Parts: sequence; C-alpha cells; structure tokens
Amino acid sequence: MSDPSQIISYSITRFPQNLLIPDVDNDVTIQVMSNSDKIEYIRLSFEGEQLNISHDLEGLTDKIEINPGEAKNIDLKLIPVSDGFGKLSLNLYWLKIIEYSVKVKKVREKIVKSKINEIFKKYEGTSESIEVINPNEYLIKISRKEIRQIEPQLEQLPSKEKDIQIIKLAKGYLSNNELQKSLDLALKLSSSKEREDFYCKLTRVYALKDTENTLEIIKNLTDDKLKQTLLKHIAIDQISNNPEQAIRVAKLILDDDLKETTFTYILTQVFKSDSKRALNSVKTIDDGFLKAKLLLQLGKLAFEKNKSELKSIISQINENLKLSLDKIDGDKKLRKKIYSLLKDSINIIAEIENPKIADSVIEHIKNPEFKEKIEKDLFDTIYETVDEIKTKIEQELISSQYFLFNTYTSSITNEIINFSQIGGNISNNILAHTFDFNVALFSLFSFNFSIFPLIDRVYNDVKFDLKKSIGYYIFPSKSNYDDQELIILKRILSHFFKNLDRLSGQMLIFNLDFIPYLGKPTIIVSSEPNGNDILTSKIKKLGDKVNLTIDDSLFKGGKIFDTLSESFPLNKCKVINLILSYEFINDYNLFKAFVELLI
Repeated sequence: MSDPSQIISYSITRFPQNLLIPDVDNDVTIQVMSNSDKIEYIRLSFEGEQLNISHDLEGLTDKIEINPGEAKNIDLKLIPVSDGFGKLSLNLYWLKIIEYSVKVKKVREKIVKSKINEIFKKYEGTSESIEVINPNEYLIKISRKEIRQIEPQLEQLPSKEKDIQIIKLAKGYLSNNELQKSLDLALKLSSSKEREDFYCKLTRVYALKDTENTLEIIKNLTDDKLKQTLLKHIAIDQISNNPEQAIRVAKLILDDDLKETTFTYILTQVFKSDSKRALNSVKTIDDGFLKAKLLLQLGKLAFEKNKSELKSIISQINENLKLSLDKIDGDKKLRKKIYSLLKDSINIIAEIENPKIADSVIEHIKNPEFKEKIEKDLFDTIYETVDEIKTKIEQELISSQYFLFNTYTSSITNEIINFSQIGGNISNNILAHTFDFNVALFSLFSFNFSIFPLIDRVYNDVKFDLKKSIGYYIFPSKSNYDDQELIILKRILSHFFKNLDRLSGQMLIFNLDFIPYLGKPTIIVSSEPNGNDILTSKIKKLGDKVNLTIDDSLFKGGKIFDTLSESFPLNKCKVINLILSYEFINDYNLFKAFVELLI
C-alpha cells in the first residue's frame, strides 16, 4: 500500500497466492484511490514475462480518470505460458495536469483597417484614349471602271493633288473589297505619318467587314510594330459588335504589356454594359497569371457596382493563381508578380468575406514559401496574437514494482487444478525439477491468512542474498485431509518430486505448522529416532531469542507425517515435524534467520 496522504494512493487488494496454471482465474486487483477534490488521471503500464495479461482497460492504459474521493479497481488476469516462474512488472503514474499561458496566433473576427481601395488603385487598368473609327468615312460609291480611268493619271498629277486621288482610289478599292490594292495605294502617300495612319484605318475598316482575311494580310507584314498596333486597334474595334472576337484578336498580340493593356481596355468596356459576358470572355484566356490580373482589374469595377459579383471574381482569381503557382519554374520576376497578386486577392477576401475564409485560402496554398510569406505579410490584417491557456501532462511515478509467480502449464491434471484452486503453491525450482537444495518447507495446514507471502519471501531472500536454495510446498487443507485430499496430496507429490534418488545429499523436509502466540518465539521439533543433535545445535545459535522444545508426544508423528514419509525415499529424505509460534510470522527477520540456520 502506498502513502494515503498522497493525491493518489493505491493498494493491491487481490493477489494470487496459488500456483498459476492456465485453467484457473489468477486475478490481480489494484485499487487506486483519489484523495483529491477534483478529477485526477493516472496511467498504468504493465508487462508480463512468461505471463500473458488480460485486462478490461481497452483504450484506457494511457489515461484513466478517477473522480474525487473515488476508489477505482483495476483488474488483471494472469495466464502463465511456461513452467517455473512468471514475472509481472507494474508501473503506476499520476498524470499531473499543468496549466500555462502561451502567445498563440488566432484568426481575427473582422479586419481592423480597410485596404481594399488602396489595393484596387494598383489595378485600375489603362486610361488610354482610343480613337473610334467611322467606317462610312472610308467607304465611297465608285465603280471599278472609274478607278481604272483615274489610276493611270496619278503619276502626272502634282504631289498634293496626287495624295488626294490616292486617298480616293484607296477608298474605292476598299469599297469594292480589294483590301490589298487599297493598302498598296496607301503606301504611295507622300507623308510617312499620313501613310501609316491611313494604312491602319483602311485595315481597321475592312477588318470590321472581313476579319479573317484582314488577319491573314497582317500576318504577312514584316513591320512588327505596325503589326502589333493593327492587332490592338482591330481587337478594340470589335468590342461593340463581338467581344469574343475582340479577345481572340488580342490574343495574337505578342508584346505582353500591349496585350495586357488591350485586354484591360476591352474587358473594362464590356463589363460596363454586360459584366457576365466580360467574365466569360476572361475564361477563354490561357495565361493563368494574366487572367487573374485581369479579373482583379474587373474586381475594382465590381466593387463599385456589385459586391456579390466581386466574391465570385476573387474566387476565380485564386483558382487561376493556384494553377500558375504549379507552373513556376525559377522565373523570379513572375514569382514576384504572382505573389503580389495572390497577397492582394487574399487581402480582399478578408475584407469582403471575413478573415477566417482568407485563412482557409492560405491553408490551401501548396507552395510553402508563398504560404509562409503571405501569413507573415498579412498577419496584422488576418491574424492577432492572444494569450491562451494550455495544459500539459507530466507523469509522476507512484509505484514501480515487479512480482514473481510460480507457474505451471504442462501436464495439467484434475488434481493440479484442485490444488491450485484451494491455494496450493510450489517453489519454482521444484517446478523446474531443479533439486539444488537440502531443506524443504512443507506447509500443509490452513490458517485464516495466507502463509504463501512469508514463505515465498524467505525463499527469494535466501536465493538472492545468500545465493542458496530452499524448496517449499504449500497445500492449505480445507477438510483436514480426508481421503480425497490425501489422494490429491499424494498425486501432486509424485507428480512434482521425481528422480529424488539423484540427490547428492539428504533432503530435510520440514512439516511446518504454526500455533498461536506463546509470549516468546517458540520452536517445537518432534524427536527423531536418530536424534536431532545437528538440528538443535543450529537452532541454539539463536540464543535466548527463542524457546526450543524437542517434543516426543503431542507433535510427533501423525497422518501427514506418515503420508510424507511414505512419499519420499527414506535414504534420501528425512521428514521432521516443525512447529513455530505466531511470533515468527510477525518478526520476519527472526524467521529468516531461523531458516538460514537450517540450510
């Protein structure tokens, strides 16, 4: 039993005193008591050597709860797996719950300072003014015959007059669907500025009528700058009639900055009249990063017009950025752009939704570098630091013990089962047929207590302290050795005490009994025909600590004495009746000293 003044105390209330065999219940009960005014927790660890252990603690071995003042029973069943001995090791811990305060990151309920207007300023798009072209200014009514009459006279005209006629003829060819001839004439204008401007306007007008053929002509141009300018204007000219066509043409622009500004202008104009159509047009753009940036530019318009639409836009932005992140391969400039865009979109989410949703978006970022940096940069927007009470468990060892049991698993008979059930026990050296001793203690009588702990303790102390051996055999009679018990006694003896003729010396078998207190430790030894001189001389070494009596009447012979004498070879074993008063039970050191003298 542990100290009951402790928060957790315990005692072992049931412990097998019998020989452990597989066919009987070998129960151990540990009663753990709480002396606390609150719920406490314990942990029990146990291990068996040559023993299997069954228990009802499924899922509870790590933490067992005990209420204030509760006494909790923990039951174990021991199942031996070999002959000789089994070992049960028990460790009982009190789990101390310690509270402590830590600074933790917590998602805010709402943002403290709005940054959405500041963010959208970065994505306002182009403010470029685009000249709207009027096709009617470039389409005239003139026949091919009239064109053929005027064109041969061009070279004879003065420069100024010639330019006027070139413009007229170019418009004539354009009106008759002959774009290439119209463009060829435009290149004959005297002024280079007028030449390029007129060339572009002719192309733009025809593209409104026949976009595909116009694009084929542009594709063959060698002047890249002119080519990109034409694509930009043709794309913008398509906005009112065919926004999808406008996006398709803008995709042909090779210059990234020009392409972005063109897309921005187109989508902004379409969004003002048909936001759904603009958003559907964005979906057709393959570049995930560009798509996300354009969406954010439209997001500014949505923020001013329809905030619910803005939520959908921001959701699309994040999906496109995730795809873009997967394709990054060492491009530091692109990585920086994507990071900035992703950070801004998450910041917007925190404002138009709430910080918890923004935190969820961050949690799903696969790129650890981006995730860590965004958490840091947006910390003050999305998170806050708070004091949080946490608990930790420290375990304090209450008890660490091991117990040795005598075990037997082979050749189990009905007599062995009965023997074990009434508390019979045998030292493990006998079970292992190791007769390396010359003194055996036989306790064959019943008491209102178990004699096993006393005898087993002295057995182990002699073994570990003196490096010597004794044997013991315990069979507490329940019916004063009637015929049935005598049969069990004889069969058990014959079963375990075999090959005694191989003993190197004589074995003294003490038929041990205890009698009530006599006021002083008393030893009674029955007289023997051959005398007890050697034995009495050993006992007298205890001096006046004990009274010694050699009995020749009351404690001599008897049914048990006769049975034991018949069960062992007389030339190898000598049976002696030995009676001790209860004082020996209460004074273990005296009992141990006495047994050591017998060896």
